[in-house]
Amino acid sequence: MNLPEKYTQEEMELILQRALSQKSQGGDISREQLIEVGKELGLTEQDLERAVADEKHNGTALKEAREEVLEKKKQGWKEHFLWYIGVNSITMGLNFMQEDGRFTWALFMLLGWGIGMASHTITTFFPDKKKLDKAARKLLRKQDKQNELSE
Repeated sequence: MNLPEKYTQEEMELILQRALSQKSQGGDISREQLIEVGKELGLTEQDLERAVADEKHNGTALKEAREEVLEKKKQGWKEHFLWYIGVNSITMGLNFMQEDGRFTWALFMLLGWGIGMASHTITTFFPDKKKLDKAARKLLRKQDKQNELSE
């Protein structure tokens, strides 16, 4: 196999990541093995410690923050839906009684609010990944700030 002499930083990271994921041995890599590999790549133990701390904070914390943001969005959607059903049921009933069994003005409210409800449904259950990440990072910053204040 004829491999090129030089690789970009991104290519190197992708190749190493792929090689590690395809490693036939399986199992976890020990801290000592990680340090050994890092030293071979010219990294200090402090570099690796910072990277591990960043990964724990950014990887796990970001995933948890995304889940929390999604849960809050779903809770907000449920509340919105209950208000939509409740208020529109009352207005449809009032309209039905006032107009001798016909629906007139309440249909406009039902349709207008229904468009908003449909939009809320789409953004809740099919979120934009960039917006979700942005909201998760904002939540993490807020949590970090609260942690700093409580210390």
